[in-house]
Formats: sequence, structure tokens, C-alpha cells
Amino acid sequence: MVQRKATARDVVIRPLLAVAVLTALIATALSFYVAGHPFIPQDADVERDVQSTNWGPLALTFPFFSWIGDAKGFVFEVILFALILVFNRRAWMFAAGAVLSGGWYVLVSHLINRPRPTTSQVLRVTEHPGASSYPSGHTIFIVTVTVVLLLCLGYRFLPRWGRVAGWALVAVLVFANGVARMYTGAHWPTDVLGGILIAVAWLSFLASFRWVWGRLQRPAPDRRRFA
Repeated sequence: MVQRKATARDVVIRPLLAVAVLTALIATALSFYVAGHPFIPQDADVERDVQSTNWGPLALTFPFFSWIGDAKGFVFEVILFALILVFNRRAWMFAAGAVLSGGWYVLVSHLINRPRPTTSQVLRVTEHPGASSYPSGHTIFIVTVTVVLLLCLGYRFLPRWGRVAGWALVAVLVFANGVARMYTGAHWPTDVLGGILIAVAWLSFLASFRWVWGRLQRPAPDRRRFA
């Protein structure tokens, strides 16, 4: 029997790779723009609108997003990785690769070194992280952790409707985190957008490999047991 040579279609999932390439290109363009324009007037306009809005019960979550993105986030990542090893060891490679998204944050933030919002530019600054503003490390963390949790554990145990609900919850958490970072004056809107784009680009790239994506899915039942 003649073995067929592996093609690109056999190695990668094209839609996911397309998402990775598109978001990476947009993130690159945004990063270059921010590097050349540290202060963007439209950023300040949006941030003042966010800070002047009454967010109601959503505002109760803002301290959580400030807390989870600091050093405690590393502890949370360790716990999450341990849970993946226990409940879906097949997915450990995707989870390990996802952690490297933090490396992109370190690289980009050092290259751009954007100043954070000041009280003369926005309505309030109640959080002073002290590092480069772009991209938002909290946002990269939230996107990475929630997506890893859903793909590595949710896709292993949840039914289809549960996965859809899971993606909706991911979107809500990412939105709430973005609002929180702007409401406290810790980040500009483009910092948050950059964080989302970088995280989505990297996670989509990792998941686009078929041998990685296959390990995230629920294993097919062994039909030989019922033969």
C-alpha cells in the first residue's frame, strides 16, 4: 500500500489558522500605531465615557479582576494546570503552550513601553500597576485562562449547549475585565484591545494544529467494549 504524503490540510485546521494570522496582523498593526502614538485622543474619550457610566452590579466584579491579574494569577494558573493533568491529561500540551502568552506580553510591553493614563487625561486613576500600559497583561491573562479552562476541561465534559454557554461566559468575563481595567484608569482601551488580539492570535495558532485540537475533544467511546 502506498502511503499518502501529509499535506498542510492534514497538519492544521485552516479556519483556526486563518483566525490566528488575521488577529496577529491586526495586533501587529495596532502595536506599531500605539508605539508611534502613545496618546490617542479617542482612547481618552472612550475611557472617560467608561468611567462616567454607572455599571451597576458589574462594578462589584472590578476589584476581582484587579486582584486576579497580579501575582495571585500565577497561583491560579498552577491550580488550573494541575486540574487539567488530573481530569484531562491529553490536553496538557495546549495548556502548557498557552502559558507562553505571558511571554508575548513581556516582549511587547518592553518594546513599546507606553505610559499609563494620568489624572489629567481621564476622570480617575485608582490603580497604579507601574509597568508599561500596552498591552493589558490582565486581559491576556483572563482571555488565556478562560479559554484554556473551556477548551481543556469544558470540551471534555460539557455537552454542546454547555460549550456554547461557556463561550458566552468567556465573552462576558473578557468584557467585564476590559471595563474594569479602563474604569480604574489602569489601561487605555487600545491596551485592552491589544491584549485580546495577542491572546486570541496565540491560542488560535496553538489550537490550529490537528494533533493539539484532537486532544481537546472528548474521546470517542471504545466500541469494542460493546461488540
